[in-house]
Amino acid sequence: MQRSMLRVVAAFALTIVLGASLAKAQEIDPQALELSRKIAALTNAQATGDQVLSLIMPQLTELVVRANPGKEADARTIMDQKVAPAMREMLPEMVEMTAQIYARHFTVGELTQLTEFYGTPLGQKLIQTQPALIAEAGQAGQQWA
Repeated sequence: MQRSMLRVVAAFALTIVLGASLAKAQEIDPQALELSRKIAALTNAQATGDQVLSLIMPQLTELVVRANPGKEADARTIMDQKVAPAMREMLPEMVEMTAQIYARHFTVGELTQLTEFYGTPLGQKLIQTQPALIAEAGQAGQQWA
């Protein structure tokens, strides 16, 4: 059981490491990265990531539990006490990686426009409404599945 869990965590960690390595391999405009980080802060990216984790962890836990018959309690304990906290601890790194992705895909001008948009009433409404949208989308996904 613990080997299976370690494999899941190792695969997740490997994804993070490889993603970070690929991100560093490409040149990123420092001004674009600064704007991308500002957008992440404006949009509460870390809180959104935490909300998404809260939505997916129960399903992920159930998959791990079902994959380990006879060790259900151990699987739940590991997921709740080890995996979920480790994933939450990695959120700042994921937000930084996302900022790097934005910086590679958008120009400084486009990022400036996005920053300005999030300062508008509609942008603020999107930021404030996003947690409810994510929650509803999660519920719809559960009903659909």
